[in-house]
Amino acid sequence: MELKKSISQKLRMDGRDYSLPGWYFITLGADYHQPLFGNVRDGKMMPNKLGALTERFWAEIPQHYNHIALGACQVMPNHFHGLLQITRAGGKGIGEVLNMFKGSVTREWRRSTGTLNTPNAPLVWAPNYYDVIYFNANELHVRTRYIQANPKRWALRDLPEGSIRKSRYKGNVELLKTTHKKMLLRVSRKTSPIALDALKKKMEHFDGLICSTFFSPGERACLKILQTQSAAQLLWVLPMAMPKQIPVSWTDAFLENRALWISAFPTHQKEATRETCQQANRWAELFSKQLPTKSSRHGEIT
Repeated sequence: MELKKSISQKLRMDGRDYSLPGWYFITLGADYHQPLFGNVRDGKMMPNKLGALTERFWAEIPQHYNHIALGACQVMPNHFHGLLQITRAGGKGIGEVLNMFKGSVTREWRRSTGTLNTPNAPLVWAPNYYDVIYFNANELHVRTRYIQANPKRWALRDLPEGSIRKSRYKGNVELLKTTHKKMLLRVSRKTSPIALDALKKKMEHFDGLICSTFFSPGERACLKILQTQSAAQLLWVLPMAMPKQIPVSWTDAFLENRALWISAFPTHQKEATRETCQQANRWAELFSKQLPTKSSRHGEIT
C-alpha cells in the first residue's frame, strides 16, 4: 500500500479502515513543538499541570469507548506517545477517538486557566497525528520499550560531545584522565562458553575502566553485563564512524557519567572492517595501559 501524505504531514495508509481491530502506535505533537507538558530531569519526565491532564484523559479513553484498550504511554515536553488497541470492529475509528481526546485536554486546560471562552486562546496540540499500525507481538514489544525509554533518550540530547585530536567523542571525556584500574576487554570468537561465563562474572564486580571495541559476540555479551549490572566505566573505541543515535542499552551508563565513545574514523565509514577493528583494538590497548594520551604529529589518537 502506498502512503498518502498531505500538506499537514498527516500520514495514512490508502485503503486502510482505521476502525479495524489492531494495535496503533500514536504520536501527538504540541502546538509548534513547544515544551508545553513539562520537562525531563535526570532521565525522568516531570509532567506539569497540562502534562498531568494529558495523562489523565488518555487513561480515561476506555471509559468512553469500550472497544478501546491502552498500552504503554508517555507524555514528553513537546509530544505524546501512546499505544492504543481497537479490540473489535464496529466502533469509532482512531481519528474520532483522538479528536475527542485532544479536545477534552484542550477544553479542560482552558477551563483551568480561565481561557475557555477567550477568542484566539493558545492552542495545545499540533494538527492531526502520526500513527503506525502493528500486527505482531514483537513489533508491539519494540514500541513499548521505545515509549518507556523516551525520557532517557531525551536526557541524552545534551550529552557532551566534541573532538579530541581529530577524533570525535560522546560522553564523559574525563574518563580519559582516570588513574584508576583499567582493563582491556578482548574476547576471541574461539573462547569457550565456560571461559566466557567466568569473564562475565568478573565484569559484574569490576569497577575500573573497561577499554574495548565491543565488537566480537563475546565482547557484546560482556557489554550487556557492564551496562546494567556493573559499576565499571566504559570506553568504547569504535571501529567505525560515530553513530548519530545512542541505543537505549547505553542510556543508563551515559546518564551515570560512566561512558565515553571515541571514533577516529570519518563519517562515511559506516561499517566496521577487519582493518578498522584491528586499528581500534590497538587504540583500546593503548588506552588501557597508558595515562592520558598525547597528540601525535598528525593529531590522531596514538
